Amino acid sequence: MATLALGNLPSLRRQHLLSEFAGLKQACPEGVFISLTPDNPALWAGVLFVRDGPYASAILRFQIAFPDSYPRLPPLFTFTTDMFHPLITPLTTYMYTTDIQDNGTVSATDAERLPPGGFSLRHGFPEWFGRGRRSIAAAKRATEQASATPGPQPHSAPTSDSKSAGSTSASQASYMQTKQKNVSLYDVLKYVRSTFDSEEILDSLPLDAAGNPNAWHAWRTHRRKLGKLPAGPADSDGTEEVPLSNEDISTGGDAKPVAVPQQQVRDPSEWNWDGVWELRVKKAIAASLSEPVLYGGATTGAGDDVIRFSPMDEEDVESIKSNLRRTLEGSA
Repeated sequence: MATLALGNLPSLRRQHLLSEFAGLKQACPEGVFISLTPDNPALWAGVLFVRDGPYASAILRFQIAFPDSYPRLPPLFTFTTDMFHPLITPLTTYMYTTDIQDNGTVSATDAERLPPGGFSLRHGFPEWFGRGRRSIAAAKRATEQASATPGPQPHSAPTSDSKSAGSTSASQASYMQTKQKNVSLYDVLKYVRSTFDSEEILDSLPLDAAGNPNAWHAWRTHRRKLGKLPAGPADSDGTEEVPLSNEDISTGGDAKPVAVPQQQVRDPSEWNWDGVWELRVKKAIAASLSEPVLYGGATTGAGDDVIRFSPMDEEDVESIKSNLRRTLEGSA
């Protein structure tokens, strides 16, 4: 999803993005700050302050890149702050796809591949993505075929219920087709924020929507431990008692069976995820609060330095709060 420079972006698309940005300046989800990248309205920079929930106190930098076909195709959210999250592809990953087909194949031209730090929007906005688009297209074709195929003439006039059912079916297909083109950036940003401060959202994530399957398994193990989710497959350490062969038994004849790791590859759901989520997230939150991340020097990606912070001591903060109170009281 390559971004476009100001001169190459179609005028209508540029105006659309600038209009959405102007709206976000007036009303942005709480804790989210957005800024335009100079001379490139197709690349935005953002900072998310997580104030509640399982990732509380984290400060995350991200970018939003808009494809030239937006809003028909979704924007690409990329987090430059490393975070162990079910929907965020690890920064150490080369590329990850959320569009694995039923037969397990992945196209080399897959448009849904996520780069390192990429955030999966599949769960919140499935109509934007492969399976959602395929189901929408199938529903539309079925509706068109049903309306184009002449059926047997009824001997009696259709009832009001049948008319209502037919009109509902047609209107539903039409609504599904237009829904993906009317998603606002406010709704997308609100959803992204909710995946950090809402346990319920994280609990509802299916594995095929995850950008980081390991974080997905670790989160669910964490929730089962708290009694918030049903118990899953039992964890094991991957070892089992295996007797030695005759070739391995010494001449003394006193060798005993030992526990040796099995070489078979186990499904990630069978791995021991106990404590992994708590440890990884605690470290990631601490790293997100480090001074280089907040005040510059650690980020090098385009747009990372658009939103800057200044270190202040307690006295400076209280002075600013006092000035704001006086201004608000005077305006009131």
